[in-house]
Amino acid sequence: MEQTAQFYLIYPLGLVDQGLDELKEKWELHFKDQPLSILSVDEGGILLSATTLQGFLLNHLLRTPTRILMRIAEFKARDFPKLFQKISKIPWKSLMIGQAPEVVAAATNSRLFDSRKIAKALQDGILESYRKQPVKKKYLDHLEANKTAELPKVYYRAVDDVITISLDTTGEILHKRGDKIYTGLAPIRENLAALLLMATTKNLPKEELTLIDPMSGSGTFLIEGHDYFSVNTEREFAYQHTPLWIDVALKKKVMDELQGRPSPFAKLQGFEINPDVIELARKNAEGKKINFTQSDLFSEDNSLVGKNVVVINPPYGLRVGEKEEINLDYYKKVISMIKKKYQPVRLGIIIPEEHKFNPKKEELIARLPFKNGGLPVVFYILT
Repeated sequence: MEQTAQFYLIYPLGLVDQGLDELKEKWELHFKDQPLSILSVDEGGILLSATTLQGFLLNHLLRTPTRILMRIAEFKARDFPKLFQKISKIPWKSLMIGQAPEVVAAATNSRLFDSRKIAKALQDGILESYRKQPVKKKYLDHLEANKTAELPKVYYRAVDDVITISLDTTGEILHKRGDKIYTGLAPIRENLAALLLMATTKNLPKEELTLIDPMSGSGTFLIEGHDYFSVNTEREFAYQHTPLWIDVALKKKVMDELQGRPSPFAKLQGFEINPDVIELARKNAEGKKINFTQSDLFSEDNSLVGKNVVVINPPYGLRVGEKEEINLDYYKKVISMIKKKYQPVRLGIIIPEEHKFNPKKEELIARLPFKNGGLPVVFYILT
């Protein structure tokens, strides 16, 4: 399976640069015999050329994307008969196992914008392609045996009547790692945590660092730090229900060759005031070298001296019921206590955009705006 394809890696808006850093690092680690071929980078993602196997395996290796799509076709169409015709000529029998897939459609400045009509044209075109080039029985048997599986969706994107058709290789969104099941009040998504960790520790020798989260909640930041080099085999991906994977010989050998590595951090320490949440975090991190301790950030105990990096997602907005005391002064107090107790070489903190936090220029390394749970926030990286 050495044929090449284009893959589009989707990232949260504003955080693509951190995703690119991870992609380069993991590619060198796992595919160093083949140069990384990046075709373009835009605000929403990265387009690269790779073998189909490499593109599929990135689902297991990368912790920062939201989803990985395989590009199938690009063409112009200004009416639905033309769209149907173009879709019916794609050899879907080599891409899917006989299903009429779910369609995810998005259109900008296009004559074709009705998502229901788009989905019908695509599904009818795919079924017509199957009629002309029937799906092999072994794939239909696989479909019958996996009716409830997360089968690949087809993504339709139209901009100025230029249509891009892609096949989802991921299935359930990539922040679903397949292992963590206990959550606190308002946890940050795993891929967001990984992106923010990468930004905080950029150009630092992680193997010398202690990663600290003083309000660790269910442990997301620390677990992402621990598992940064791990290979995710805990869940199923959509590509595993395509002929391109079903036909791969020695699947186990392919997976065994994806060697994970231990955490890049010397130590990982979480503090949390709520004992019930501490127990959730310990369950989530079972088998991992992460220490969780019950402690209040604003107490004088549990100071740590060393080469520390601190990341924190403090309470804000609806997470705490809009409590009046959660204001700009509160976040300044959080920062002051962290610097006093841990003297970090880097500090990463999420603060709602509405508070308009303005740190000293000499302290600010980066300012990364994004949305967390629909709320505009900013991740500040400070010295």
